[in-house]
Amino acid sequence: MTQETINTFLFITPLVIGGIIAAMNADNANITIENAVAWTRKTQSKTSIKKDWFSRLIANPILWIIVRLSDTTEDFSHRGIKNGIRIAATLYIIAAWCFILYTALIIAVVIVIAGVILYVVFKVLINSNEDVKRGYEKGQGVLNSNTQAKQEDVSDFAGLKGKKIYSGTNWFNEELKGRVDDDGNIYKGTNWFNEEKIGRIDEDGNILAGTSFLNETKVGRIDEDGNLHKGTNWFNEEKTGRIDEDGNIHKGTNWFNEEKKGRTGD
Repeated sequence: MTQETINTFLFITPLVIGGIIAAMNADNANITIENAVAWTRKTQSKTSIKKDWFSRLIANPILWIIVRLSDTTEDFSHRGIKNGIRIAATLYIIAAWCFILYTALIIAVVIVIAGVILYVVFKVLINSNEDVKRGYEKGQGVLNSNTQAKQEDVSDFAGLKGKKIYSGTNWFNEELKGRVDDDGNIYKGTNWFNEEKIGRIDEDGNILAGTSFLNETKVGRIDEDGNLHKGTNWFNEEKTGRIDEDGNIHKGTNWFNEEKKGRTGD
């Protein structure tokens, strides 16, 4: 059986069923259909006042159409023809409504999939651009000055004296990245075995990069309010973040664009 034959059969089936009901004009069939029409009216009346999405968008529209159809055939004198038309038309309406809902579902799924694909693509492109940018800046730093690369590392490890430094936005995703001892020495590493000294914070709050007094250079400072500044002197420094009273480390130039990047504590 070909698909065309199947489609033709499905199309004429409601007409055949309606024709049989009209031709038979049986009391039992007519009473059953009229009871069904009465139930449909009652159900549509209740559904029309409901606020949930299923009642408003799916159930009530098709019930309303079926009720209106029943109203147009109410004056037919021949009960068999009246109920035969009602059954045939109702079957066509249900089939058409199912097709509309199926089509809407397919369109919604396609839109969601397309949205996810676009999000992933843009996310990858943005991350790729950021990686390229960071790689370029890192390369420029190596070409221009090895000290600049050290400056960026030490600035990211600046914290409070005698406290550990954690990266992360909350207690669930944070991880230990280093510490500042009581003398202000800055260490990078997760424990005593793999840590290495990368700088220190002096008594005036200056952040110095280097492993000893012989090779250290100033890369920034922490002021008395906990604001983090990057730069070698007062003329070229810029604010890069702050450490609040609870030890949270925020990155950003002001209160509007800052975001938590970690904390300093025990």
